Amino acid sequence: MIPLYVLENLLFPPALSLLLTLLAWLSFNQGMTTTGRILMTCGLLILYIASLPLTSRILSHVLEVHPPLDGGHCTAPTQAQAIVVLAYNRDDDGREYGRPTSSGEEMERLRYAAHLYHCYRLPLFVIGGDALQTGVTQADLMRHTLETYFHVPVAGGEGRSKHTWDNAAYAKTLLQSQGIQHILLVTHAWHMARAVLLFRDSGFSVQPAPTRFTAFNPISRGIFALIPAPEALRHNKRLIHELIGIGLHWLKKPQTPYQP
Repeated sequence: MIPLYVLENLLFPPALSLLLTLLAWLSFNQGMTTTGRILMTCGLLILYIASLPLTSRILSHVLEVHPPLDGGHCTAPTQAQAIVVLAYNRDDDGREYGRPTSSGEEMERLRYAAHLYHCYRLPLFVIGGDALQTGVTQADLMRHTLETYFHVPVAGGEGRSKHTWDNAAYAKTLLQSQGIQHILLVTHAWHMARAVLLFRDSGFSVQPAPTRFTAFNPISRGIFALIPAPEALRHNKRLIHELIGIGLHWLKKPQTPYQP
């Protein structure tokens, strides 16, 4: 018997879109040019592969190479002088709060940063700019969230950066001027590999503190891992973005380092 979860996935995009496009391809196959058939086939294959839970499993295995710090027991030895948490995305609506606020995914990073603060009592720094030019930096939003809801003091923030490369470069200006070189770096597990590369290239000694490891629905195992799912499509987009970012990092590495 097919689980309800799988039936639901089959009735919603991307699975439904793939099925309808495949039917169209079969219907018009005789009247299509060779180029048209190739393009439609490639498009279907790319969308199909990008929508698979199996693809998420493979890419997560490639990217999530840094293990959890200590399983939440606050026993991992550290030489870190500070905790650094990177911004993710934001909720610019925030109407229920009456102001822009951290998104749910950014809250995952902030919650873990707060946990580490209570473990180690190290100064905590928030890194994130205002890429959309809203007038409020993510560093400000993160500071407000940490101090208001987690009661964690923020030692400082950097609000100019627009992406992870900026995060590392501007953090160097902020932290190393204070004699801070050894850091606990907090970000999502799928983002940590690229973040560690960039921060180490900026001269930091990094102890990775990843959070929110990719968890898979038990139903999406076995043959069901080959059924497209909306959640997989969204997550795979992030994972592919990280792989491209790592590739661009190695291409740019021989060039002159970025100086803010």
